[in-house]
This record gives sequence, C-alpha cells and structure tokens, in this order.
Amino acid sequence: MRRALWMLSLSGLLLSVAPQLPLRAGSLGDALEPSTQAQIKLARDLKQAGAIFYGAWWCTHCFHQKNLFGTEGGRELPYVECASDEAGKERCREAGVRAFPTWMLGEKRKEGVMTLEELRAWAGL
Repeated sequence: MRRALWMLSLSGLLLSVAPQLPLRAGSLGDALEPSTQAQIKLARDLKQAGAIFYGAWWCTHCFHQKNLFGTEGGRELPYVECASDEAGKERCREAGVRAFPTWMLGEKRKEGVMTLEELRAWAGL
C-alpha cells in the first residue's frame, strides 16, 4: 500500500511539472533562448574534440545542460538520446552510461550538469 501511495505521489509530481517542460518524447527540445557566438563555438569545439553528451528526452537536467548553450548551440551539441529508440539505448549501454547527463571525451567521463566554463576546462578547450 505504501508503495502504491508513493508511486501515486510521484506521478502527481511529474504531472504537475510536465506542462512546464518544453520536452517531447524522443527529443530534448530546443533551448529557450537564442545562442551567443561563444555558446555556438563551444558546442562546435566540443563536437570537434570528440566529446559526447548522453541524455534522455525526459531528463530535466539534460534539458538544463542543453539550455546553457542556447537554441543554435544546443542544436550543434554532440548529443546521444538514450531513451527513445533501441539504437540509442544500445549506444548508451555500450558507453556504460549510468546517469544523465553524462559527458564523455576519450577516457574522460563526467556525470551531471556542468557550466560552460566547467565543460571548457574539462575538455581542455
């Protein structure tokens, strides 16, 4: 009985938050603000360096991470969706992704949201 009440409470919480999220199944959605040139450049530099951003369409932290890059920069990110299809799920399993967001660059791994400055330093850019 307790588990059922807990699940019902969690479902209610998710439903109360969901309308505020600009997410749709299978996509993180676009960031809310236009990008600066610096945001776009960092996204492109991360991609060129070989960094990969693993996330899930329902993950609010992933959306927050993407939103730090603005609309255009967010579209440039080297993003792998881990929750919408089998190909993405398999890529995430192979990469050993355990939490969202996860950033990987070669052997380097970082879990959780990072600021743009933290990402730049982590990637050595």
